Formats: sequence, C-alpha cells, structure tokens
Amino acid sequence: MKIFTQVSLLLLLWHFTFPAHAAKLDAEQAFKQLTALVGTWKGRFSDGREHSVNYRLTAGGTVLVETWTLSKMRESMTLYHLDGDTVMATHYCPQGNQPRLVLASNEDRMNFTFRDGSNLNVPGKSHQHSFWLQIKDNDHFQRNENYVENGMALKITSIEDPKETVSYTRVTEKQALQ
Repeated sequence: MKIFTQVSLLLLLWHFTFPAHAAKLDAEQAFKQLTALVGTWKGRFSDGREHSVNYRLTAGGTVLVETWTLSKMRESMTLYHLDGDTVMATHYCPQGNQPRLVLASNEDRMNFTFRDGSNLNVPGKSHQHSFWLQIKDNDHFQRNENYVENGMALKITSIEDPKETVSYTRVTEKQALQ
C-alpha cells in the first residue's frame, strides 16, 4: 500500500508540473522558429502591390524585430519576445496604435490573438486583432492578418481568416544588391 501511495503521489506531482514545463518549451520553440526568419523578405498582395519585411534580432537575441516597409514613407514594426510561457508580439502601427498579441497555438502555424493595447480609442481607425504565420521552408512563409475597427466590443474566440494570405519569399544577398 505504501508503494502505491508513493507512486500515486509521484504521478500526481508529474501531472501538475509537466504541462507548465511543456508550455514553456513550446513558447521557446516557437520563438526559435521565428528567429529563423532573420533576413529580408518580399511579399506580394493579390492586387500586385509589393512590400518588404526585414527581421533582425536585438537585446542579446531575446527580441525579434519585424520591420515592414510599405512605401518610402510608411513603415510599421512588430517586436516578438518570450513572456513567461508564451510569445508576445507588440505591433507598432502607422495608425498610431500598439496592440499586443500572444501566441495562442503553434501547431501547423503560429496563431496570435489580441491581448490588449494602447491608443485603441481613435474613431475611424482599426487595429490588428489577430494574425497567423506559417513557415513553409527556409525561403518561404505565409501570413494572414485580421484588423478590427477601434472601439468595437468584439471578442474573437478563434482565428478568423481575413480575405488575403500574403506569401513571402526570402531575398538573397545578390537580389538585395540589385
């Protein structure tokens, strides 16, 4: 009976400690996957417009900086970092708001959902409410974003695919020099 009690206690202890450890490993693994994006990428919208996205590490490799160049005078930035057992993405939008999103799942694609944000009360503007990112291979990934109008009392419980998924291709050093 004593051995049964000890084994039961060990199993109970393992059951309650393993999920927290697994979640932390998943966040660390997801962040590591994101760091594979370091470099410059070209994306094309369905209407033919192109933009570039650059990824670089900062703060001793603990923050991934994503810089979108939409035109010469229009740029946005998202900073990714670990926050306990999740990955946080803070988006600095040209509309002047800063939504914070958290990694909600990381199965075949990384799904980020809205947590909170600042400057979300400006009427007539919108903010990023969710996005997903799927790394296909070393030179290709896809991204899909969902924006909602500021002030909307909207609660999204799952990732809703916006109308357009953008495909990205890594820009080689040779292409960047041209």
